[in-house]
Parts: sequence; C-alpha cells; structure tokens
Amino acid sequence: MSKNYQILALKWRPKRFEDMVGQDHITKTLVKSFEKNRIAQAFLFAGPRGVGKTTTARLLAMCLNGSEEPSTNYDIESDIIQQIIEGRSMDVIEIDGASNRGIDEIRELRENIKFAPLEGKFKVVIIDEVHMLTTQAFNALLKTLEEPPSHVKFVMATTDVHKVPQTIISRCQRFDFLPITNEVVKARLQEILKAESVKIDESSLELIASKSDGSMRDALGFLDQILVFSDKKITNDIVVDILGIIPTEVYFDITNALHEKDGEKLIESIQQIKENGYIIEDLIRGLIGHIRNLTLIHYKNGLDLIGVSPEMKKLYKKNNYDWSLKDLVRISNNLSDMYASIKRFSDQVLIFEMTLMKFLQFDKSIDIERFLESDIAVKDEKIEEKPKKTVAKKEKKKEEKKETVETIGDIKKDWKKVLETIASERGSVHALLSECIVKEVKGNTLELISYDSNEFNQQLINDNLDFVEECISKTLNISLSVKITVDTDVEKIDDEKNSNSVDQNDVMELFEGKDTM
Repeated sequence: MSKNYQILALKWRPKRFEDMVGQDHITKTLVKSFEKNRIAQAFLFAGPRGVGKTTTARLLAMCLNGSEEPSTNYDIESDIIQQIIEGRSMDVIEIDGASNRGIDEIRELRENIKFAPLEGKFKVVIIDEVHMLTTQAFNALLKTLEEPPSHVKFVMATTDVHKVPQTIISRCQRFDFLPITNEVVKARLQEILKAESVKIDESSLELIASKSDGSMRDALGFLDQILVFSDKKITNDIVVDILGIIPTEVYFDITNALHEKDGEKLIESIQQIKENGYIIEDLIRGLIGHIRNLTLIHYKNGLDLIGVSPEMKKLYKKNNYDWSLKDLVRISNNLSDMYASIKRFSDQVLIFEMTLMKFLQFDKSIDIERFLESDIAVKDEKIEEKPKKTVAKKEKKKEEKKETVETIGDIKKDWKKVLETIASERGSVHALLSECIVKEVKGNTLELISYDSNEFNQQLINDNLDFVEECISKTLNISLSVKITVDTDVEKIDDEKNSNSVDQNDVMELFEGKDTM
C-alpha cells in the first residue's frame, strides 16, 4: 500500500530558521536571541496569513526543547523534534483562538502550565488567531503573562493585531511579519519544483506568485492543485485554467478601449468578462496593478520595475501608447475607491461597468510643455475658426429657443422624448436618468429627483449634465440648466413615480409596439 500523500505546505515546512524565506528581519533577531541567551517570556507574531507565523512558533519550540540548552543547533531526527514537527509533543500546546476563545479554556490552560514539562526544558504555548479571544479570556491570560512560570513560553499569532488589547501587546516581544515578495515566492517554488522533478516556465511562476498575494502557504496550495494536471510539466495555459486567473490581455483590452475612447470596444470587453464569470474584486485589483505597470513605463528603467515575465514586458513595451500620467493616476484612484466599496453592492458587475463608462467621459489631460512645443501656428488657425462657428451656433439657438417654459406639465409630457434622445447617444446615462423624477422648474433650472444614493451612479450623471442639457435643448427647443437632487425618503418614491408615470400605450410606443412579457 502506497504512503499517504502529504501536501507541499507540510512536506516543505521549514525545520530550521535558515529554511525560512521572506522574513529575514525576524529570523536573524531570533537566532541572535538564542546565541546571547536573551529569550523573551512571551512573543506576539503579527502579519497576514500564510507568511510563516505558526511555523516560526514551532521553530521556537524546537530551539527551546531540541537540546539540553536552548539553541538553534538541534538534531532534526531526534524523537523530541519529530514529535514537535508531527504535532504530538506534550510540551507544545497549540490552541486555536477561534474555537477556544472563552474564559473556561484559558482557565484550563493556566492549570495545565503549572506542571513541569515532561521531556523538554520548557512548555511552549502557541495561541493561533489570538485576537479571537473574548475580553474575559484576555483578562484571564493577562495575569499569567504578568507573572508566568519560569518553565513556560508563550507564542501568540494574529492576523488582526489591532484587535489585541494593548495590555497584552505590551507584555510581549512583538514581531511584524511581512507579505512575501513575488521574487522570493518564485525562487522558493522553483527550488521545490526542481526537487519534485517538475518543469515550469517563468510566466507560470509569475502567475502563481501573483495569485498567492504574498502568502507562501497559498502559493504551495495552488501548486498542489496544478500538479494534479501538470504531468511533470507546468504550462501557462494549465495555470490560467486551474486557478481561474484573468489573462493580462483582458486588462489591455480595457485600457486600449479607454485610451481610444471606443465605447463599442469597451462594451465588448465587458461582455467577455460577464461570459467568463470573472470575480469582479480580482478583476479590479488586477486592473489597478495593470494601471500601475503602465505608469511605471513613463519613468527611466520603469520597465525593469514592473516585476513580470520577459514575455509580458515585451507586451507592455509594445502597448506603450501615449498615456498621460495624470490620466493614469485619476483612473487608478477611481478604481481604488470602487474596490473599497464594491463589496457593499450585490450587482458588482453593473457598478464596474458604469465606472468604466464614466472613464470614457474623462477629458484627456494635456501636458502644457508639450503643448507649447507643438506647432502652435497651425493650431491657432483652428482655434480661431472654432469659436466663430460656436458663437454663430449659439446665437442661432438663442433666436430659436422659447423665452420661458409654460408649465412643469409641459416638461413632464415631453420628458419621454428627451430620454429617447439621450438613449440614442449614451445608453448608460439614459439607464440612470430614466429612474429620476421631474420635480419642478425654477427660472431656467430644471430640478430632477433621484432616489439612487449610489455614489458611482450619481457621479456618472453629474459628469454628463452638460450632455443632458444639450439633449433638452435639441429635443424641446428650450434652454434649461439641470439640477439633480438625491432623496432617500422611501415613502415619497411611489407617489412621485405615479405622478410621472406614462400609460401603457406610451410604453408600447417606446418599444416599437413589441410586447416584452
């Protein structure tokens, strides 16, 4: 019978401090503390998941109990070390703070640690996810940390250090673990795959490292999944299919469409995203990273700082179109804001789509130095001609427009025509504006009421108010300023909508007589 398969995260878990990767600032300090015999009574390991906190805690236990005196030099094959590695040492107590979070569990722990260790020199208490303990449990633990037995060492690990009381933190030697860089992850994966006799290309390594998001444990977990289908050779296609990674080409399609102000191409890209079922949060995060790469290209040696495979660098160099740094920063900021709030929305695809549509309306930033260096003489002629046409056009409209609006009823009656004009040119604006209510006309200002408090939707409408005013002038032959007021009073909605409703014949006319039911 074959031996049970052992996952890579366990098989390749470090057995000495020198085997740890990506946390040199911590391992060097701990090694020095053993060399000088200055070992703290309690440790607090803080940092993201999968970066080595629990592993470091176990290495501490090995150093404390692996030999007659605390030392980093111990025999890995010794029985006591193997017990710690396999999790069956009676002197190493591991507690999951999430499932043992109450005061009763901590009281039981306090009773157990009163007794001397069975084999080693110390009892080592490892509390994982310590921030999950209750306030009462922390209070019970605090007394023990203040006056701990000489034979006990505490190691606490957490991913949310801000939830740990300061009274606990102040009594521990704190170490902050960092996310592991992609380069370190790739080097470690390459080392493991070489030992496992598996071939892999650079682009595949880059994809796995990026997907792991600084977690070595996640990277090894992904590698386990991929090896099931790899047959001793990992390719880019296998990694993309197994991990559901969004191809970089998707990001290029989006940014190309935005740069060219090509709404049709952007809609095609969004449709492809919907069909493939990409996770929107992953898509936004990846798009932000893509924008960052486009930004770095503007700087000297920026291409070397991107941190992608050589093939991907060639692709970025090939697509290095004339983006303005201001435009890239503006888009990135908007994407970051959206990423921070998108979890609140059920229809995340819609929010993502409308935000991209908003980017299409951005005017391109102009670098003043480049503008002044251009052929101004030629441009001056165009600049002189354009105002003449614009003025003439405005004067003509001024002559043709009505001086006053007769009643608000006139606006409500013809509002459907205005919406049809808007729909023919900008469907995204029409979709949002059709939910607004025509409220009143004050002077030359038309007030609309919106019951949609979505900040992205409101921003999109506000950015297109000039366009809406043009459509009103074109359709109704009157000049009005448009004001949008957001109202969250739900009780008013039905009454307002009823007063602005159209009959069935109007609806059928709008859809060219087709019954959509």
